[in-house]
Amino acid sequence: DRSTWVVRKPSDIFLFVPNLIGYTRIVLALLAFYFALSNPWVTAFFYSISYLLDAADGIAARKLNQTSNFGGVLDMVTDRFSTAGFLIILSHLYPQYNYLFILVVILDFTSHWFQMYSTLLTGEKHHKRAKSKYALLNFYYTFPYALFVFVLGSEMFLINLYIKRYEKEFGLTESLIRINNSLICFFSLPIFLGKQLMSIIPVSYTHLTLPTIYSV
Repeated sequence: DRSTWVVRKPSDIFLFVPNLIGYTRIVLALLAFYFALSNPWVTAFFYSISYLLDAADGIAARKLNQTSNFGGVLDMVTDRFSTAGFLIILSHLYPQYNYLFILVVILDFTSHWFQMYSTLLTGEKHHKRAKSKYALLNFYYTFPYALFVFVLGSEMFLINLYIKRYEKEFGLTESLIRINNSLICFFSLPIFLGKQLMSIIPVSYTHLTLPTIYSV
């Protein structure tokens, strides 16, 4: 409810619990990146915790009535730079696929920019609650736990790839390697590809929507 936060001081908003969680996520992600090529255990742990906290900040914001525009932007920016940073690391570990990783980074940023800007121009309060003519996108944002599963599976794919590159350092047995490979093939990769499709859809319709908005 806008009336509950519009009168709060900026200094109060900076110390909201969900925003403190956001700052923690940033620190954990930066630590994960720092140790990415030297200590895979630390990187996998810090990056995983950082993304698990992504669900915690939203829950805290709703439970404590501490939603804010700043918190929404902080959450989205943290998501974007965390995923982009990890994709850059994977492009170093898998140089034969670096162009694909670059395309995913570009798609992620482009999709969110298009979606946020068109949402702002159309007067919607949030891009996740904006009604789309695409049933698949409505399902992605409104069906219970659909967004959570897509985000979790997508990030799990990145972590699975990272673990695969450091199988020896993680001390994986043959059975654990098979399990990790199965998770990639049958769970995280399909969800990751599905999430990329969800990123393509906003670009495909907002580039048609924006000219219409400006022409009014």
